[in-house]
Amino acid sequence: MNQLAVIQVFEHQLIRVGEEIDGATFTLAHFDALRGLTEGKPFDFYTIGHESVRFKQFVGVIQAGNLCIEILPKLDEWLPNKQLVQSCLIEMLRRCRFLKVSTVNQSSLSLRPLPLMDLFWEFFLEEVALILKEGLLRSYVQEQSEKRFLKGRLLLSKQLAIQGANRTYFHTSSTAYSYDHPFNIALYQALLALKKLPLSPKVYQLLSQLFHRFPDLANKTLPKTFFERTQFTWKNQRYRNALLLARMILQNRTPDIRAGENQAMALLFDMNRLYEAFIYQELLRTAPPGARISYQEQRLFWLRRTIRPDIVIRYKGQTIVVDTKWKVLKKGQPAMEDLRQMYVYNRYFQATKGVLLYPKLLLNQSINAPFHGVGESMDHGICLVAFIDLVKEGQLDRGIGEQLWQLLI
Repeated sequence: MNQLAVIQVFEHQLIRVGEEIDGATFTLAHFDALRGLTEGKPFDFYTIGHESVRFKQFVGVIQAGNLCIEILPKLDEWLPNKQLVQSCLIEMLRRCRFLKVSTVNQSSLSLRPLPLMDLFWEFFLEEVALILKEGLLRSYVQEQSEKRFLKGRLLLSKQLAIQGANRTYFHTSSTAYSYDHPFNIALYQALLALKKLPLSPKVYQLLSQLFHRFPDLANKTLPKTFFERTQFTWKNQRYRNALLLARMILQNRTPDIRAGENQAMALLFDMNRLYEAFIYQELLRTAPPGARISYQEQRLFWLRRTIRPDIVIRYKGQTIVVDTKWKVLKKGQPAMEDLRQMYVYNRYFQATKGVLLYPKLLLNQSINAPFHGVGESMDHGICLVAFIDLVKEGQLDRGIGEQLWQLLI
């Protein structure tokens, strides 16, 4: 196990080969590992330049060989150091239910900052351990094998072919109640992928313990479209969190892992989507009685194309459409395409108010103005350009939900 070096960067930051960040050097081997991660895949996590990488709007972690790159949200306008930004990101992931409360302990974070990658690995391994404790799913599968006794259906053509060579075996096809369930195979393959990475001693110990308890599914294959077609029911709901990370592990890694190579793996979240999910969860958590909140509600727009605002709120006979924007408005004026988008949302959802919701800088002031109408109907609703304080006293504000409802109603 090689010791992991950790560097912290911000979304949209550029790093170059040879650059030293947080006491670790970004080497050509690390650069090649990141470039290999994107080859043959439609990844858009970062842009590869000449011996340089520019990150995009994704936050999370990338492990490239023995280097762990933590990509943090651009909260440095509000917070004085990266450790506090990391804590805010972890808290945001926790509130959006991407991490469990038990995995993210704020007191331990303040005493001993953990690499984000370790948090993700521990969360994944804890989820797998819980599934093992409750019992793995099993399913009936067809097996073909040679047996000393007749069980199942005799495969006559194969039996005749081996009859002359060995008369003591029957070639049969039978049904077995096995652990060869696609959910178990996905988890096992993710565990195998982790085994090839440099890990902290604690994570490596957890992983070793799981391998002793997990049935050997190394020779089993996973259907290519398994993750796209996976549906959860009350029987398999307990696999949801583990499969979310298993999918990220298996799909966001360098193909053809071979021992000794610098291997890369990414666990990243689109910050636009994370901010959107965070605002939705905060609205749900603090919703007044009688409020109905829908997420990604869609309407037909043209032919089979749809429009889909982030959040729609219905409360006391009013409809409010909210569209979250993870960007800083330094001049306080939204882009024209954003205003047009809110105008359409107001019309299609018959909303009394459309809200563009941005993170707040010190001098940002909300703007509340109606759309100008033409023709018979002059009432086209209001567009509120609103700003929300995300950070308070060096941490993610715990009163964001209350702030939101005061702004919206």
